Amino acid sequence: MKPLFALTAMAFLAACENGLVVPDLRGAAPTPAAAGAPEEVLAPTVQLSDRERFVAAIENNGCNININTIGPIMAQASINQDQLAGLTVELEGEGALAPDGDESVRLTSPNCL
Repeated sequence: MKPLFALTAMAFLAACENGLVVPDLRGAAPTPAAAGAPEEVLAPTVQLSDRERFVAAIENNGCNININTIGPIMAQASINQDQLAGLTVELEGEGALAPDGDESVRLTSPNCL
């Protein structure tokens, strides 16, 4: 019994001599190096205006607004009929939308020449 006690005492003393480190087995606590690390900063998401979404949707649908493209354009731009009317008048006033035949309107933009 005494040799077992002596062996245990020597093991404890040896551990204390170099510093006994008891690992945290819970796994939830961050390490000191990770605690001081800066967090990654994400860039804010840029929200496009109604007009920018509308112009992009027209460009994606061949630069023409007609009976076949108006539904996809409105869906892609996420606009309703009131917004459509306002944006159309605004773009026509600037000369960016012009009639292209009887039932079509054409967009003039850097992507639609």
